[in-house]
Amino acid sequence: MGKLINTLCNRSVQRFTAVCMLLMVLLFVGEVMLHRYEDRQAFRENVEYRLSLAGKLRSLGLDDEKAADAVTAPIEEEYIIDGEEILAVYGYSRDEYPGKVSYLSAHILSDLLAAGGVLLCMAAGLAVFCAVFEKIRIVTSKLEHDEDIPLSDEHDIRLLCEAAAALRERTQHLLRTIKGEKEYLAEYLSDFSHQIKTPCTGLMLNTDILLSDPMSYEEQREYLTRCRNCIDRISMLITASLKLARLDAGAVEYNMEDVDASLPAADAVAQLAGIAKKYEVRLINETESGEILRCDRLWFCEALTNLIKNAIEHTRGGEVRVYTDSDPMTLRIFIEDNGCGISAEDLPFVFRRFWSRSSSSDPVSVGIGMAMSKRITEDMGGKLFIDSEEGKGTKITLEFLK
Repeated sequence: MGKLINTLCNRSVQRFTAVCMLLMVLLFVGEVMLHRYEDRQAFRENVEYRLSLAGKLRSLGLDDEKAADAVTAPIEEEYIIDGEEILAVYGYSRDEYPGKVSYLSAHILSDLLAAGGVLLCMAAGLAVFCAVFEKIRIVTSKLEHDEDIPLSDEHDIRLLCEAAAALRERTQHLLRTIKGEKEYLAEYLSDFSHQIKTPCTGLMLNTDILLSDPMSYEEQREYLTRCRNCIDRISMLITASLKLARLDAGAVEYNMEDVDASLPAADAVAQLAGIAKKYEVRLINETESGEILRCDRLWFCEALTNLIKNAIEHTRGGEVRVYTDSDPMTLRIFIEDNGCGISAEDLPFVFRRFWSRSSSSDPVSVGIGMAMSKRITEDMGGKLFIDSEEGKGTKITLEFLK
């Protein structure tokens, strides 16, 4: 029933149904009128025959009463047999008689009228559906030539146009996405190859020097230490790149849960205590317990670790504070330092992968931590802001709606 109702919503089907019903009504009326005419003709011929018979009986000398009785008497089998014996010599019988008209000939006009009505219905249906198929061909042609698809006033044709337009839009979106991913991949590989080229070159040069020239144990140890630093940088670059690639590809499945915001902050501060001591940085954790944050504790700790570590590396001999603030709608986590700060020229590039300032004091940094932290924060529904002034320090804000 639902499909029938949807089909009847099409104007073409409505027109076709109306035309067919009109033709059927006309055909029925024509058949009725034709048969009525034939019945009246047969009745009239029968009456005229009886009148003629009565007149002939009268002319043969039969009185009127007997002639009327003979003509109007009911049909009886014995009289039919006697009549056949009398008129057989003239070619009359129950099945044959002179001037007989066949049944087919008598109703040929009615049959032709019925066949003509059916043909008219077929022709009307073909005309209507040809118009519908022509509209479908137009939609197909527009789709093939990437032209605007005009919306039809037909229900199903309009749905077809909308579906075709939506399909083309999705296809174009997928093509744009694939193109963007290819460009991203090319840029990523270019950046990665550029970053890994430096430690690989240093590793090869130091190895060649070790193999080519005789030197003392202290000199060998110095070059081996340089090789180890290059290997550490390559390892760090690969590890960080794989993490960022997983985040960018959406391949990370977060285990979201309600966590006290002070716990991942405490985990990150504990992990970085040794680095803070190495750089003579006073690392202060002032996050307050009781503020609930929905996040993946391990990955959020990774984001905080990257941000705090970056602050420590640029605040040698200074102070790094981690603290929270909240209102009825928002929870904020701050990482504030009094280090060298970031210039206004460098600030727009802070979250770009593989980017690091030329004046960076950490030669091991690969420039991925900030980009990774921003992606993790945004994946968990938060926003990351940075405010810095060169020579005065940097303040990073992680903001989450409660």
